[in-house]
Amino acid sequence: MYRITPLIATVLLLSACSAEQTAQLQQQASAAIGGVHQAVQDSSAPLAELKQQASAAIGSTERLKQQASAAIGVAKRVGAAAAMLDPELGQQIDEAKQQLDAAKQAAGAISGKQ
Repeated sequence: MYRITPLIATVLLLSACSAEQTAQLQQQASAAIGGVHQAVQDSSAPLAELKQQASAAIGSTERLKQQASAAIGVAKRVGAAAAMLDPELGQQIDEAKQQLDAAKQAAGAISGKQ
């Protein structure tokens, strides 16, 4: 009942208006709706751009992670070969492996996969 009362009041007010006043009210309402629509479009554009930039950044992070993983694999093979030739170098390589593993874990944490 309470919702109907404002509607009835609006209808009565509009019926009391002249055709010219009604047309002006319709134009004003249309302009207000157009303004709101434009504001929504204007605010949506930067959000879409930010979404694209975030997606590109995630892709770049994933590529860097893959490249780092490949580099670690190569370093492990080279390290194993060098350790066979020089045991002292083997210790240094083991320390480097530990550092690389820590870096890999940090990269995984950054990309959201741990």
